Amino acid sequence: MLPMWGLAPRCDESLRKMQNDEMKILANGMERHRAIQAIAEAGIDSMPLYDLFRYAKIKGHTLFFVFKADAARFEFKHQKERILERMRAYYALHKERLKKANALFKDIACVVIAEVQKIEAKKEPLLYKERSSGNFTIGCSDPKLRALFENIQQTIKTKLS
Repeated sequence: MLPMWGLAPRCDESLRKMQNDEMKILANGMERHRAIQAIAEAGIDSMPLYDLFRYAKIKGHTLFFVFKADAARFEFKHQKERILERMRAYYALHKERLKKANALFKDIACVVIAEVQKIEAKKEPLLYKERSSGNFTIGCSDPKLRALFENIQQTIKTKLS
């Protein structure tokens, strides 16, 4: 007889096995991510690049450093050999962890994903006192220019009030 509020024992067991397998896959992915971040950070630690660093990712046989600003690209190219030396030293100390996590690569490169900066228009106070009251006659016959002058006239009147 089946339990009233649960799954059949065999289904419950297969569900637990499936959840355990998924947890192992998730744990392996997280360990790989941590290992990749650790070796990348070891390469740029205590460099100005570190403040511009977002994350690292291995694609194919290349470890990509992802930075926030374009200035990091020039600094990265300039410091590439030094970064590689530091990463080799880190690899020598943590070889087993990196191999187990499949965090191996042959080359390094950088990518810049710049942050979109929102520029807001600031209202600056007038540096002069408006001398016109907005009460003037528009003697223009061209409809487009007349509309522009009327717009100017309305702006002056609303700013004064």
